Amino acid sequence: MTTRRRSARSTVVGLALTGVLGLALAGCAGGETLATPDAGASATSDASATSETAATAEHLSSDELTALFDTLQFPPGEYATSAELLSSIYPGLTVSDPSCLAPFGAGWESAATADDAAAEMATSNDRSMTAVVVSSADPEQAQTLFADAEEALATCADGSQSFELSGLPIDLQLETIPATVTDTDESVSWRATGEVAGAPFTLVGITAVHEGTAIALVGWDPETSADYVPTATQMFIDGF
Repeated sequence: MTTRRRSARSTVVGLALTGVLGLALAGCAGGETLATPDAGASATSDASATSETAATAEHLSSDELTALFDTLQFPPGEYATSAELLSSIYPGLTVSDPSCLAPFGAGWESAATADDAAAEMATSNDRSMTAVVVSSADPEQAQTLFADAEEALATCADGSQSFELSGLPIDLQLETIPATVTDTDESVSWRATGEVAGAPFTLVGITAVHEGTAIALVGWDPETSADYVPTATQMFIDGF
């Protein structure tokens, strides 16, 4: 396993299926000069160009991201925040440590504040899944969101955090499982099982990052999640 960079856990709280879209590659074009640069100047110019290229990432514009959601049958534009999205599926969900909801994409939209960043969120047409995606020219944003989610999966699995749904305690077991998506820079798959007031449930989720885009996809239907979540996630990744 490659070493993943860690970040401080996010404190922002909020609480598929065809097509491939063109990607917008943010880059720099160097100008020409009449003077022939010396070796030192040439080396400086090359290093600068390399640095600028490394500082940008392939990403989707807001329009492209919206079109991708629509193509994959996750109707866009229905929710202004991830909190509204999650509340529509999990009404009354509260957590003693809100950062535990990072794998759901909770609060991710707050990362898309720059002009070259976009965020979209939606439920699938059958409302069995939620998806939150942030795409930015800054690769650090996607890596930070992924690290926050990965850290939450590690620190929220020990049972020390309390989960409630409409005031009812949730008996929850959280575990990571092998990821099944390809063409990602990093990905983690997880499963949560438990019960609320005697009613059992299973959630399956995948958090993944590709270039400057991060996706958090979660399915709650125990009959479909194990198949639908990896399939939908892969189609989002292919669309990036």
